[in-house]
This record gives sequence, C-alpha cells and structure tokens, in this order.
Amino acid sequence: MSQEVALLVASHGEFAKYALESAEMIVGKQENCGALTVSMDFTLDDAIQEMEGQIAQLDCSNGVVVLVDILGGTPSNVSGRLVLTQENVLVLSGLNLPMLLDLLTNRGRSLDEIAESLESSYQVGFNNVTKLFKEGAEEDECEIL
Repeated sequence: MSQEVALLVASHGEFAKYALESAEMIVGKQENCGALTVSMDFTLDDAIQEMEGQIAQLDCSNGVVVLVDILGGTPSNVSGRLVLTQENVLVLSGLNLPMLLDLLTNRGRSLDEIAESLESSYQVGFNNVTKLFKEGAEEDECEIL
C-alpha cells in the first residue's frame, strides 16, 4: 500500500499528459499517477468511463487528488462525480506546473494540507515577469529572485 495520495491530472487535449511529463523531468518519475486527456470527439460518457478507468488503476487508499485545467470544463465536471460518489477525493482547478510540482513533492500530506499548499502555490506561481525585470532594471539590479 502506498503512503502517498494518488494523483490524476485531467485536461482538454494533452495538456495534462505533458504537464505530468514536464514535472517528472524536474522531480523524477512518479508512481500512482495518471493523466486524462479529453479529446474533441469524447462524449461526456466517454470522459466518465475514462476517468473511472484511470481511478480504478490507482491506489486511492490514502485519497486522490485530481488537478483539472479549468472549472466548468468536462474534466472538472466529470471529477465532480468522484467527489459525490467516493471518499477522500480532492479536486482542484487551475492546473499549472508550480501546483503540480508542489503536489508531487508533498504527496505524503493529508488532503487538507495539500489543498492549502496548492492554493498558495497557485498564487505564488503567478508573476508578472516583465514587471519584475523592468522594476529590477530601474533599480539597477539584475537579480530577480
């Protein structure tokens, strides 16, 4: 039995697949993870069946986190069914690489702790890099971080 929460990343197109691959380039290969890609020809039933199949392949005994691309899209709507039919499911929208990296390095935490951390990393992950560089240049500094 795994000590870590399971992870399913879900998106329109192959964004989820490639986001997970990108994160694994940084933190290493991950176990107990899946990626759901919803294509243009998917029906709602297709998406439900695919998500249920993905979840069935994961060890969800410590819970499962589903990161989806946007609220209100097929991946988030389908994952809402999980919230209503299964225990220990955390679904969050706004999939981005900082959130995914945060999750992959903290999968041993509780779902509540993960939710709090991901909310924070989502905010920290957004920066106006143009503004940071221009303000740094005005102050005659080259270092941003």
